[in-house]
Amino acid sequence: MGGGEPRPFVGRAAELDRLRRAARDAAAGRPVVVVVSGPSGVGKTALVERFADEVGGTFGVLRAEGSPREADLPFAAAGRLLGRGGPSVPEMGGGSVLEVGGRLIEALDRAQAAAPVLLRLEDAAQIDAGSLQACGFALLRMRGDRVLTVVTTDRPARTLAEMGLGGRGAGVEQLPLGGLTVSEARAYARLRLGRAPSESRVRTLVEWSQGNPLYLEAALGALPGGLPDDPRALRVPATLGEVVAEWARTFAPASRAVLDLLAVLDAPAPVPLLGRLLDSRAVAADAEPLVQRGAAVWVREGGPPALRLLHAAQRQALYAAIPQAERARTHRRIAEVLQPPASWRHRVAGAEVYDGGLAAGLRAAARQEEAVGQSALAAEYGLAAAQIDPDDRGRREALLRAVRLLVVTGRYGAALEHREAVARTAAGPPRTEVLGLLEFADGRDTAARLRLREAWDGYAERGALAEGAGAAAEFGVAACSLGLADEALESAAFALRHTHSEVVRGMAHANAAYAEALRGGPAAGLRRLGCLPADTGAVPDAETDALTHRGTLRMLAGDLTGALGDLSAAARRRHLGMSRISVTAPLLYAVWCHFLLGEWREAARTVSVAFDVARTAGRSVDFFALHCLGAMLHSFSGRAEEAAADLHEAAELALSADMAGPSFHLAASRAVREFCAGDDERVVALLGGAYREAVHQGRARVYGPRHLPLLGVAYARTGEAERAEEVLRLLEGAEGYGTLASLSLGWVRGAVAAARGDGESAVRAYRTALSAPRDGGDPLPVRSLVRLDLGTLLLERGETGAGRAVLGEAEAAFTAMGAVPFAARCRARLGDGTAPAAGAAGPVAEVWRSLSERERDIAELVARGWTNREIAHELFLSAKTVEYHLGNVYARLGIDGRRRLRDLVQREQG
Repeated sequence: MGGGEPRPFVGRAAELDRLRRAARDAAAGRPVVVVVSGPSGVGKTALVERFADEVGGTFGVLRAEGSPREADLPFAAAGRLLGRGGPSVPEMGGGSVLEVGGRLIEALDRAQAAAPVLLRLEDAAQIDAGSLQACGFALLRMRGDRVLTVVTTDRPARTLAEMGLGGRGAGVEQLPLGGLTVSEARAYARLRLGRAPSESRVRTLVEWSQGNPLYLEAALGALPGGLPDDPRALRVPATLGEVVAEWARTFAPASRAVLDLLAVLDAPAPVPLLGRLLDSRAVAADAEPLVQRGAAVWVREGGPPALRLLHAAQRQALYAAIPQAERARTHRRIAEVLQPPASWRHRVAGAEVYDGGLAAGLRAAARQEEAVGQSALAAEYGLAAAQIDPDDRGRREALLRAVRLLVVTGRYGAALEHREAVARTAAGPPRTEVLGLLEFADGRDTAARLRLREAWDGYAERGALAEGAGAAAEFGVAACSLGLADEALESAAFALRHTHSEVVRGMAHANAAYAEALRGGPAAGLRRLGCLPADTGAVPDAETDALTHRGTLRMLAGDLTGALGDLSAAARRRHLGMSRISVTAPLLYAVWCHFLLGEWREAARTVSVAFDVARTAGRSVDFFALHCLGAMLHSFSGRAEEAAADLHEAAELALSADMAGPSFHLAASRAVREFCAGDDERVVALLGGAYREAVHQGRARVYGPRHLPLLGVAYARTGEAERAEEVLRLLEGAEGYGTLASLSLGWVRGAVAAARGDGESAVRAYRTALSAPRDGGDPLPVRSLVRLDLGTLLLERGETGAGRAVLGEAEAAFTAMGAVPFAARCRARLGDGTAPAAGAAGPVAEVWRSLSERERDIAELVARGWTNREIAHELFLSAKTVEYHLGNVYARLGIDGRRRLRDLVQREQG
């Protein structure tokens, strides 16, 4: 079981040089992703194998290979990358891109501690989407890492899109491969045959094969005597499949049996398994000619030696050349030996006719897997049943159930591939429901709502109330997205009356809570979620969406610390098949919690993570919300250009968004920018207009606690006291919790009193607000805004000492948060040089402001005494990335050492 003669390798000099340059960059801490693309058989694997042999002594290797058997199993390839110490495939299937991506970052970090890492993703078009997304997330978070990622694929655009790397730019290098030239093919033949055929013979072969190395290898292997001199005697098979079949026939029967078995198995096979299936003790010896002539390779990854074919094109050609009856018998024999799920796949492949018993077994297996949370396997079994059930109705039901599972587990791309097949099934509520879910998967919530309502009504007319409950709950998700509270509540009530499914009940609870919030505000929605355990960890998986909504509504109502607990748990433990809300949703609202708590760096860090998750597993609505959040953070930090860029992106996305009120959220984000710029008239125009539109009344009730204080204060400052009082009455009628509600209410009361000329009442309102107990977390930005207005008013009233003291507190808080515009206003009002004037910062402060968001994150955590490893875990980065950014910080500040950095950061932040 030696390696045999190495396969001939010629040409590709330029391609190898590009890979070598990429390896040098990676070894120097500049991570690179190289995408090697081209048609099957063109030599992608051979090129990467040759390169891997070159760097094998200096690079550690992590490798995952795509397999059609696992294309629909979430995180199957990621599980192999994480190795024996990592979670099993079923356990990985219950994770999220955020969770699994974080584990991959840690694994790459550990691996590169000893040597640079070559991460190989082979046949990436066949790797499951979850693993590609998790790998993409990990790679997006890397800087300074000694990691070279080489991806081989015959569909580069699709692979990069699934990894979220399509727009990454210089970090991704494309390396497309074409066929060998005539001179390269002639050199190949010389190595293969021991002599050089005439150029005319090789030219003919190249013209037929387009220089495809697998075609050339097979053709030469099928002509043991070499290329004939007489051109009339040269018969070149027209297709790759045909030439591979002829090549296979040149092997001895025992070797050919091994080759055919590998084609049917479609996976690397250990020698003991091959021996058992072939009833032979000589498998290793019989396999040697295959290895020596380049038809197969040995694989040693622990355990007994295994054999595999070169790549998918060879397998397909060999498989097609095996007589159908023989293929079926081999599949059935394999099914007797292997365990599920592999045994089921071979039983289906071995079925020569429709098989009712097998279909029934697959449906039972699907139900069993679904019951234990393995929705991916359940969907796979359902699709298989749809192929072999002799009953047309059985095939239809299996298809619809499987596609439904694909949608509700978030595998939208896989589900949409079956859209035409679903549309061809018989009309009725099941088909309509699945078509509605496919509209939802495609981001068309309006169309989804119409389809799902039709399905719900259709089930009800038939008396199929349990099925109707599922459609009603799915309808409610779309209704909530569109802000239709009454419809969402109606659907939730119906679903809860007619279902025993915990998943359907979980959807209904979440829908009802959000609908109640649309009707009566966040507190009303929270009351609807009183059924959830207070302990976040005790909330069942089926209630994950309700947990996300509870966190969101807690944040809006003022319980910021409770909200963060719910949202963090929802983001990290989201299980496939249990949640309809994007994994970015809890991250989005966690950003607001951190912002309102004054943890602006943490808010920016969470936005960064959420963007990378959205790039790999998100939809356009996620990017719209993230750009709105980015604009808010930049506006409060005084980065006007960055805020404008985010708002421009959000506006572009809003043009095609089929979601809940993009115009409302865009107007609110623009109003925040204008508030930070001090343009209260624009705040009134934007927010006042959004809140007056009847279509937005439900959203106004949900998001009022977030926006109404700004609107009330802006009305008061622009002299519209009556409008300001209307806003004040709305806030007084709303039910809020904790310090946030008290501060917001007191801020607007003070602004209204000041606008009416009642300075005494204004001061009293501000002071009462500032003395409120700090329950649910201290909303430092709002507290500081109240202090800014109070200090200004006290100065105007001649209470100079008290006013300066309050303004000094506000200025210190704004400076610590990085709220540049508001800190500058405080200093302007103080105006006597007790605080540095805006723009008068020294060189260190200027450099500090020029650092990137991530560099400031790391510097601030270093100043708190965190280790690089702790920082890496907190920020979803590798330790090498932390070192990279920290090195940049040291160089730009002109310092060395953590102690000096800590001193500078603490001085900069006051």
